[in-house]
Amino acid sequence: MLSLSTGAVPAAAWSTDECEVPEDLLRLDAPLPRTASKLVPGGTLTIVAIGSSSTYGAGASDPKMAYPSRMKRMLSAEFPQTKIRVMNRGAGGEVVSDMLARWDRDVVALQPDLVIWQVGANSALRASILGDYADRLREGVARTKAIGADLIFMDAQYAPKVLAKPMAASVLLATDQVARQNGIGLFRRFDIMRHWVQGGVLTFPVLLDPDQLHLNDRGYACVAAAMTDAIIQAARPLTD
Repeated sequence: MLSLSTGAVPAAAWSTDECEVPEDLLRLDAPLPRTASKLVPGGTLTIVAIGSSSTYGAGASDPKMAYPSRMKRMLSAEFPQTKIRVMNRGAGGEVVSDMLARWDRDVVALQPDLVIWQVGANSALRASILGDYADRLREGVARTKAIGADLIFMDAQYAPKVLAKPMAASVLLATDQVARQNGIGLFRRFDIMRHWVQGGVLTFPVLLDPDQLHLNDRGYACVAAAMTDAIIQAARPLTD
């Protein structure tokens, strides 16, 4: 696991070991060939992080504490000879169809090499039926493949307000199925956070904002470190 001391959280305040994740949970189960081709000396890797409020950074003390900004700093530290560009295109309250409505502007126009698409939480919170959720994910996959970018899904957070919703299990399953059917990497945020919480050290009050849904600075740092490790794991076999 990478160091979490990059940013405002003092390294002495808490141990980086608290955010350890088993390799099987970090495995994206899909390669990132375009990402790997850019993670070379003199290369430039452009990442677009699109999603809802937990991409934007709700619950963080500052936008720099949201996971995309922290991930950028961590990747830059790991690949100092590569220019890492990360653009945060999170917008609070959105579901998949809302994000697709701005896809051309907030994804395609930015010419990304890698798209990290955080999905599912608001669908679980607001929907009473699954509806066209999977179809809309497939549309996003097709539109991303059309521009030659790598794609990672990030599923819903493991948090009390998500756990309380009957639709959560169906949304998680549909996200996993679409990822597998289309050869898309899945960052299992739900399972990763569950691993932390059930370990007894990173409890909900430690990871989450008092709203019982959004991450706090410490939670975003842990997610950023896990995502960074997952990207490196998926790209490194192609760059070694």
